[in-house]
Amino acid sequence: MQTFFKRLLHIVESQGFKNINDFALNGLKYDSSSKLNRLKDEKNKPSVEIILDIASQFPNINTHWLLTGNGNSFLNTQENESHYLNEPKEFYPSDASELLKNVATLKENLLLKEDIIKSLKEKIEVQEKQIIPLEAILKKLENRIHSLEQFSVLAKEKLDIK
Repeated sequence: MQTFFKRLLHIVESQGFKNINDFALNGLKYDSSSKLNRLKDEKNKPSVEIILDIASQFPNINTHWLLTGNGNSFLNTQENESHYLNEPKEFYPSDASELLKNVATLKENLLLKEDIIKSLKEKIEVQEKQIIPLEAILKKLENRIHSLEQFSVLAKEKLDIK
């Protein structure tokens, strides 16, 4: 499954939803499926909001797999249901394969956190770039308001309006 949308469709099917619309409305409680349908175009990337909504509604989904296609689509149900770092177990496994599984899971969780942090930083950068033109527009509006106030005072003086 190469594209995010195909992985999303895998989740839709595996969770028993009829289609992407049913998943959006009933699974994620969205007002419409447009947020998800736009992801059919591979150029469009999922928002952090969508990833977090899926992670909170379906904690058994491996969000690292959802984002990257790497790993298993579902988290091991014997582990903590959280998709973040798991709490330490009460015992330490003596089996090397169990230790390797735990290390692999921790690595996946760290990669997921890094992906989310990177995505959030990118969103912040975009928003910061949008602030600069808005500040300039606000300054121009303030100048216009000040000019109108001055004009109003001057007009009242010239017309002797009180």
